[in-house]
Amino acid sequence: MLEIIKRFAPANFNDLLCLILICFIAVVWAVQGFGKLTLPNEVTGALIVTWTLLIQYYFRKKQGEG
Repeated sequence: MLEIIKRFAPANFNDLLCLILICFIAVVWAVQGFGKLTLPNEVTGALIVTWTLLIQYYFRKKQGEG
């Protein structure tokens, strides 16, 4: 179990920050979907762009890259 946690744990601060942002954006979208939060369209657009850029960066990393 500890080996699995080590494998998926963030390796550095940038990875941790990315994980926090991805989780935060997902929570904001979920709360907005339930109607508990209303955000301007500009903010929603910025969240979509941020989500997309973070996901693209981490899925395009080559194996062994930091």
